[in-house]
Amino acid sequence: MSRYLLDTNILSNAAKPMPSESLIRWMEAQPDESLFIASLTVAEIWRGVLEKPVGKRRTELERWFAGPEGPQAMFAGRILPFDEKAGFIWARLMAAGTKAGRPRSATDMIFAAVAEANDCVVVTDNEKHFAGLKFVNPMR
Repeated sequence: MSRYLLDTNILSNAAKPMPSESLIRWMEAQPDESLFIASLTVAEIWRGVLEKPVGKRRTELERWFAGPEGPQAMFAGRILPFDEKAGFIWARLMAAGTKAGRPRSATDMIFAAVAEANDCVVVTDNEKHFAGLKFVNPMR
């Protein structure tokens, strides 16, 4: 069975009131135990909540985030850290991009490194950011 690391943009799309139909079909076809998120995804989503002005929408997002439909609950036991192994992979990916004259986003390469360290394929619609790496775009 393949293992997939969902990029933050994928998780955000899936949580929209009108998510991508092809993304939802793809996700429903995967066993839950094959879908993972990175600890960085939790941080990016929480940052987005904190950057909203105090008010009704932010309160709703805070409840969602902490509730049974939030990322920590939905992916309990399937949140992958940026650890030492991923750190070494990240350094290799970043150096290779620089050496090739194509500097890469540090954040995107954290996802790529976490995926590689945990035998996962990155799931993203940011194909340009992950060019040359193992990824799948279910929204195409």
